[in-house]
Formats: sequence, C-alpha cells, structure tokens
Amino acid sequence: PMEKLSAAQLQDFENATQCHICEHPFLENEIRCRDHCHFTSKYRGPSHQKCNVNYQDTRVIPVVFHNLSGYDAHFLIGELATCIPGPIKLLPLNKEKYISFTKYVEGT
Repeated sequence: PMEKLSAAQLQDFENATQCHICEHPFLENEIRCRDHCHFTSKYRGPSHQKCNVNYQDTRVIPVVFHNLSGYDAHFLIGELATCIPGPIKLLPLNKEKYISFTKYVEGT
C-alpha cells in the first residue's frame, strides 16, 4: 500500500493540471490516480488512470565491475549461470576475457 500523503502532497495532487508520467493535461471529468512506487510505497505524483496502469518500472539493474575481464570473471559468471535460473549472454574479447555479460533472470 501507498504511504499516506502529506498535506503538501495532497494539495499538489488536488491542484495538479497535468500527468507526471506523460506530462499531458488532465481533461475535465478524467480519473486521476495517485501514482506510487510499488517497491518503496512512496508517492510519485498525479497521473491519468491509463498512464498509471501502463507504467512499468525498469527491470534492469546495471552492475559495473572495474577490471573484471580476467580470471575472477570466470567464477562470477559460472555462479550466475548455475545458481540463478535464466540464460546468460556473453560478449567475449577472446576465450579467456569478456568485454561484458548480461544475466537474464527468469520470471522478471
């Protein structure tokens, strides 16, 4: 559930003239929603009902490693490939070193 709105947030919602997602104006008699993050429960802003229903949080979490192209990468990639269901995509420089890799987690 969404956190309770503060007085200032409630006033901003009631006085809003445009959707915070698509930035188009609210039309007369149009249903407005109190959009919130489903992970943190924090209020994001007023939105059209369609925008709110169709909004999706990104399911990509970028992780950057410095100097992981050598020996240590093999351990990490081996564990990611076997411990977490889903394919792993490698961009190799050669048989020993990788430029990057992407892990796809099943069910997300």
